[in-house]
Amino acid sequence: MTLLDCTLRTSGQLTGGTPSPQLVADYLAVCARLGIDVIELGHVRDPAHRTGGLLPDLLPVASTQRYGPRFAVLLDAAELPGGDTAAAAATDRIADRIAAIPLPVGLVRVAVRYDQVARAAAPLGRLREAGFGVCLLLTEIDLASYPELDRCLAETATLGPLDAVFLVDSLGSLRPERVIELVQSTRAAVPAPVGIHAHDNQGFALHNTVVARSAGATWQDAAVYGVGPGAGITRTEQLLALLGAAPSDIGPLLELIATHFAPLKRRYGWEAGPRQVMAGLARIPVAAVRGLGAG
Repeated sequence: MTLLDCTLRTSGQLTGGTPSPQLVADYLAVCARLGIDVIELGHVRDPAHRTGGLLPDLLPVASTQRYGPRFAVLLDAAELPGGDTAAAAATDRIADRIAAIPLPVGLVRVAVRYDQVARAAAPLGRLREAGFGVCLLLTEIDLASYPELDRCLAETATLGPLDAVFLVDSLGSLRPERVIELVQSTRAAVPAPVGIHAHDNQGFALHNTVVARSAGATWQDAAVYGVGPGAGITRTEQLLALLGAAPSDIGPLLELIATHFAPLKRRYGWEAGPRQVMAGLARIPVAAVRGLGAG
C-alpha cells in the first residue's frame, strides 16, 4: 500500500493561502516518523500566467531538514491551454518550476475530468520526458455512465506508463458498492496501480478508502484531520489507526492536530454538514445546494 498525504495542498485550498512555517516544519517532521510514503506539497500552475500554489515562502524552511517520503505536486489539466502544442509548452514551464523547488519532487499528479482524458496526454508525456513519475487523477468519476467509464478507461490505458490512476470522489457521492465497481473496472482496463481519493460529504471517506483497498486499490489519499474544502477527505490519523499503527506512533500526529489543525477547523469548519450531505446525495457541487444551513 502507498499512503499519499495531501495535507499541505488541501489546507491551502481551504484557507486560500499557505500554512505557517511552523505548521509545515512540524508536519513534515511527523510524516517522516509515520511511514507516510508520499507528501503532496501543493498545486502547481503555469508560471507564465498564474502564480501561487507551491508554498514558495515555506519550502526553503522545510528544505533545511531531511525527510524520508517522496514528494509530489498536483497539476490540473483544465488550467492548461487547449491544444497539444500549447499544453506541452506550458507543461515545460511548469516542469522547470518544479525542478526549482528546494524539496526533491519526483512525482506529478495530473488531474482531469473523466470525460476529458485526452487533455492529459501532452502534459503527461512532457513530464515523463522531464524525468518525473506521473499519476492520473480521474475527477468526478462517479458521474460517468457505464459507456462513458469504458471510454475513459480505454483512453487512460493509451497514455503510457503511470505510477497510479486515482479515482477521485469529487462530489463526495461515492457509495461503497460503486467504489468496488470502479476499482475493479480500472484494474481490468488499465495497466497501472489504482488509487482512491475519497471526500467525506456523506461520512463515507474512510469506509470508501478501505473498501477500495479491499477491491485491489493500492494507493490511498488522506489528509491530517481530513483538512480540506467542504467536508474534507479521509483522515490520515484514522486510516493509520485502521491499518494497525500503534498508539505511540500516532501520538505525535495527534499532538500536531491539537496544536495546528484543531484551531484551523474551528476557524474554517470543514465537516459533513447538511449542505455537504445533500450535495453528496444529489451528486452535485455543494455550491448548487440551496435552502439549507451554512454547515
